[in-house]
Amino acid sequence: MRENGKIQKKFYDKYFGEESAWSSADFSDDTKYFTNRFLDAVLRPESRKILEIGCGNGFLTFFLLKRSTNMTAVDVSSKAIENMRGQFSSEIGQGKLRLECGDLIEFLENSNETFDAIVGSGIIHHIEKESWDKLFSLSCEKLKPGGVFSCGPEPNAGGLYGRCWRWAKFFYKLFGMDYDWEVEKGTLNMIPSNLESSLKKAGFHNPEVAPFQVIPHFRSKILAYFDKKIIEYASGRLSLYIIVKGEKL
Repeated sequence: MRENGKIQKKFYDKYFGEESAWSSADFSDDTKYFTNRFLDAVLRPESRKILEIGCGNGFLTFFLLKRSTNMTAVDVSSKAIENMRGQFSSEIGQGKLRLECGDLIEFLENSNETFDAIVGSGIIHHIEKESWDKLFSLSCEKLKPGGVFSCGPEPNAGGLYGRCWRWAKFFYKLFGMDYDWEVEKGTLNMIPSNLESSLKKAGFHNPEVAPFQVIPHFRSKILAYFDKKIIEYASGRLSLYIIVKGEKL
């Protein structure tokens, strides 16, 4: 396993130490809005076979299973996968969901499958920049023609919020959220132009950085309301969180 993979695994095995089980009631209307908006933007109606990269606690899996009956989810954390087996036992038993534990890049290298879509929630910034080319090229290779690779929300380290992310540890701690710089330091590499260039180099057509969240919400319904109003008119490059997307011809 890559050294970075070992760092991610150690942190998330601890982070996912407690079991969780999602239900629709666990998500606020704002969370549902932004998550479904992301999936509406990156999934086609015919996207049936989906690979979720970095499934973690199953947050995005919950929403994806409402759109797909043929999913594979992979995560480096054995604890995350163990928890997923419990909370999605019914879907696994029905053959709708298959779980794999291991390093993402190693999984892609060893898989012989192709997918309609490869989707992740905040994954790219956990991959060291020198491995982007491999991640993107392998993802492009494993997609069927017309398939889409996309991750969101990803932090935007360019433009308006570029310098803010250097203070992320302080803000996360302020709101009682775990933050480990060794795990999150790839955030500073998330420059939209660099992402688009790497996706294009990997063979993706029309790579795109779109807005996921324009302004920080800080769990405020008022800020979320204004974000919904402006998100359709904002550039991804000016957003706090972005959607990173590439299509395979």
